[in-house]
Amino acid sequence: MRRYLPQDAWFLAGILLPSILLLAVFVYYPAISTFSTSLSSLNLRTNRPAEFILFGNYERLLQGPEFWEVTGRSLTVVALALPLEMAIGLAIALLLNERFPGRSVVRALVILPWMVPPVVNGFLWGWLLNGEYGAFNGLLYQLGIIQEYRYWLQDPMAQIGWVAIVQTWTRFAFPMVILLAGLQAIPDDIYDSAKVDGANSWQRLWQITFPMLLPSFAIALIVEFIAAFQIFDVIWTLTSGGGAGGTINPFTKTLMLYNYQLVFRDLRLGLGAALSYLILLMSSGVGFLFIWRIYNQGVRE
Repeated sequence: MRRYLPQDAWFLAGILLPSILLLAVFVYYPAISTFSTSLSSLNLRTNRPAEFILFGNYERLLQGPEFWEVTGRSLTVVALALPLEMAIGLAIALLLNERFPGRSVVRALVILPWMVPPVVNGFLWGWLLNGEYGAFNGLLYQLGIIQEYRYWLQDPMAQIGWVAIVQTWTRFAFPMVILLAGLQAIPDDIYDSAKVDGANSWQRLWQITFPMLLPSFAIALIVEFIAAFQIFDVIWTLTSGGGAGGTINPFTKTLMLYNYQLVFRDLRLGLGAALSYLILLMSSGVGFLFIWRIYNQGVRE
């Protein structure tokens, strides 16, 4: 058995030390600094020095109606976008798991929306849905579905729905990739045995594919929940979240836009830091729930 020598320890330290320093400078120190800021009354609009108020910012947020309003709006985006993303991702993953000519080309094409930055997707869909020259209006008009151009983003009640659609378009490729990897990890022998036992396609899907995809489902759900819950770019570009100095659209103000308003518009850094940690705690809590209920169940099965 090989013994570790002092030079081995120095070699490992030399390899790991740069990464540790980078994490400390760019991850851990900002996180600790933000938490300490959340315990203070730091406000750059006032000349008063920041005071240590412990959890006063957290209490102020939790007792205020605006926090719960934007939280509910963020959960609405999640409730609309997440099922669509998972359903479309699974359907395309099942299709791409089959062998057909040009499969590699199709696989490359379907991930294009995911590769495009969310800001670009937001501007693109804003152009498509434009009420005066939008391509979506032009298509529906040519097909005879509508008789005049419509302002699709004018109705406040419809704006969250369009945000969810654009978020689905932007993000469906990620669960598709995760689920496709999970499908390819399922041995073909299991399906062959099920066919011999007389199981049809639906029975194989429900009794073999879904149970063995639970760990992949859990990973995709965690990542996509966080992406939808912390949505910012799509709303900012699609529904006029607010230009430089402009008013933030109240009908699509979610948690991240509220955080942006507190920090960059109102300069209430203490309150904004506290909101950042509340968003982190809520996202982490749902992530642990998915791991506990779905991922661990899939691993056990």
